[in-house]
Amino acid sequence: MSNVLQAGDHSWDMLGTNLSHQSDTGEWTTDTNRLILMDRRDFNKLGLGLDDLIEAYIQSVLSTIAIDRMAKKLINDKGKFRTKLFSALNDDPYLLNEIYQGK
Repeated sequence: MSNVLQAGDHSWDMLGTNLSHQSDTGEWTTDTNRLILMDRRDFNKLGLGLDDLIEAYIQSVLSTIAIDRMAKKLINDKGKFRTKLFSALNDDPYLLNEIYQGK
């Protein structure tokens, strides 16, 4: 994501959302059919309280930080992917095969 647009940059990095839709002509529009609106009445049916939302937010942030740290550990000082470390952490032969084929 970009915080500042420079001349020639694509605005999608700053302005694109999950509601953005590219028409057949290549023009960007908004597809409001994908928009979900919830008022208090609908929200209360979910059985979620403010504490649940705060906890979910904190877990999401902490998960993102953990993924970022793991990703940094999986790349060595020379910028190469540490396949042995990855396979020790996730010994999924199908996934490892896809990674090895991508090299």
